[in-house]
Amino acid sequence: MLGFVVIALACGEPPLTPRPPSEGAPHFTVMTYNIELGAKREASTLDSIAAVDADIAGLQEVTPQAELVMRERFAELYPYQLYQSKGGAGGLGILSRFPIEDRGLLLAPEGWHPAWHVDVQTPGGLVQLLNIHLRSQFSADTGLLNSYLATDTDHLTEMQMFAQDCDDSLPAVVLGDFNEGVNGKAVQFLEQQGFRNMLPAFHPGQPTWRFPAVGGQLQKTYDHILVDDFLQPLNAWVETRGESDHLPVIAHVQPADW
Repeated sequence: MLGFVVIALACGEPPLTPRPPSEGAPHFTVMTYNIELGAKREASTLDSIAAVDADIAGLQEVTPQAELVMRERFAELYPYQLYQSKGGAGGLGILSRFPIEDRGLLLAPEGWHPAWHVDVQTPGGLVQLLNIHLRSQFSADTGLLNSYLATDTDHLTEMQMFAQDCDDSLPAVVLGDFNEGVNGKAVQFLEQQGFRNMLPAFHPGQPTWRFPAVGGQLQKTYDHILVDDFLQPLNAWVETRGESDHLPVIAHVQPADW
C-alpha cells in the first residue's frame, strides 16, 4: 500500500478532463502556431489555420510573403489582423475574430526574436496576449556549445523582460514557440507567477514539434499556451496538421469567475 502511495505521488496531478463552458459563460479558443519560415516548405501549411478555426491565432515565423497571402485569404475568417512580418524566423502575426489593439513590439536582447503584446476584446472582456518566439538553442552568437548551454539562462532573461510589459490587473495569455520543454526556465518562471501551462494540464507529454529529417521520430514539446488565474482552462490539444516542423496548439478558456 505504501508503495502505491509513493508511485501516485511521483506521478503528480492527474490530467484535467476537458469540459464544455459553464452555461451562459463567454468563452474563446486561442492557437499558437509556428508556420516555419512563412510556410516556405509547403504552402498548404496555411490550410491548417483555417482548418483549426480558432478564435485567436498567434503565429510565429511570419514572412512578408506569408502576410500577403494571409491578409487576403483570411479577410473574412479573421477580420482583425496584425503583422510584424520579416524575413527569416523573427516575424509574428495575430489573427482574431475580435477587435485587437497593438500594445507594442518588445525587443529581445542580442537581437533575438521580439515578442508582441496585444489586447483582445473577447466576449468575456479585455484579455492581453503575449506572442513570443524565444531564441533557438543554437542561435546565440557564442559558438554552438556555449549557445546550447546558455539556453535556459537566456530564455529566463527574455521572459522576465517580456513579462514586465504585462498588466497584472488584466487576464493574460502567453503563447508561442518557447524552444524549450515544460520544465524550461521561461515556462517555470511564468508558472511561478501563477500561470498554468494548458497543454500538459490536459495532455501531458504530447509533442508539438517534430524533426522532419528523421521522419518525425524526434519530437519535443516546444510550443506552449499559458493562462493566468483570471482565465479558467476548459481544454487544450494539438492538431496534427500542416507541413511545418511545429504543430498547432489550441486552448479553450472562459473567465474564471463563471
